[in-house]
Amino acid sequence: MSMRWKTAALALLLSLPYGFAQENPGKAAAPRPTEGERAAAAKRGLTWLLRAQNRDGSWGLDQGREGCISCTVVASLALMSHGNTERGGPDPDGVLAIRRGLEFVMRHARRMKSDIWKGEETLVQRKLGRSIHSIFATVFLTQVHGQRAAGLSSDLHQELREAISQLAEIIVRSQEPDGSWHKETFGSLKATCMAWLALRSAASAGVDVEDASVRKTLEFLKAQWNPSSKLFDRTIGNGTYQTIYATASCLRVLFAMGDASSPEARGAAEAFMRLVQTGQMGGAFLTVEGEDYLSAALFTQALLIEQDPRWSEWFPWITGELVKRQNGDGSWTSTACISGRTFATACAVMTFLAPYRMLPILEQ
Repeated sequence: MSMRWKTAALALLLSLPYGFAQENPGKAAAPRPTEGERAAAAKRGLTWLLRAQNRDGSWGLDQGREGCISCTVVASLALMSHGNTERGGPDPDGVLAIRRGLEFVMRHARRMKSDIWKGEETLVQRKLGRSIHSIFATVFLTQVHGQRAAGLSSDLHQELREAISQLAEIIVRSQEPDGSWHKETFGSLKATCMAWLALRSAASAGVDVEDASVRKTLEFLKAQWNPSSKLFDRTIGNGTYQTIYATASCLRVLFAMGDASSPEARGAAEAFMRLVQTGQMGGAFLTVEGEDYLSAALFTQALLIEQDPRWSEWFPWITGELVKRQNGDGSWTSTACISGRTFATACAVMTFLAPYRMLPILEQ
């Protein structure tokens, strides 16, 4: 594994010591949920996810819907962010659910050739690109690989590692010449961010991903920055929902690459917070589209990775907004794009729990 990928692999998907998560005591506190209220909201979300799992171990876009890889991954990651693994954890029901979700993903991985998903095109694929299930699956499987006990049989480790290697090859092959993924969709920058995370995770597991170009990816992302709006909106236009998703995705990559001090990252972080808090999208954020919740999780991760001072403003605000929008059954709902309750609920839970638990991605 080269230093290009090792450097980026040092960033965990959701990692930071608990102590950094405390609000800045020197800053005046706006109305915000207490730590107990946040924990209770996350617990209700986790309980809903457990109820929504299908009998075959999968999750669909909503309770009772046909399972898909990406929904299964985000739901499993939410359960893992609570401290559970496939081997054990504080919640036996969560442990079993992760194990069943893993088996669903692995059943598809065992028979994959050109992609992990062989069924009809799913909604998530229409929004984020054909290979998005392989991308999400890679993030999930690398975390499972990293936290498996050394005492497990070599056959179990080898099967998982082979699946990760095959998935990484699929992702590398689908990279565009300019370093991006899936420009045929509105979600190219989201797909590019997730592909970057997947390949970094694969590299941390020791899988060779050298045919992918991290340099071209960074150049592509920076080229989307608009010095006028300070947002990443050159491809999709200023002030739209897509601007929110594009900016959060680009910041997640740049911050993890140690590029948070660049003019693009500095300007976009401030502009993003203004846009979703008080700007033209402020009243609509977290009210319609599932990608809003993914953007909230990605931006939260970006600030944690960098230990950014904007955390003391962002985290109380975003968790307060999530508390307000939680349904009585514990879920969150999106009605457009990646619609349903599963994706929104899983991303909301990961946002709440990001400061307190680490998803088990390897750092080396």
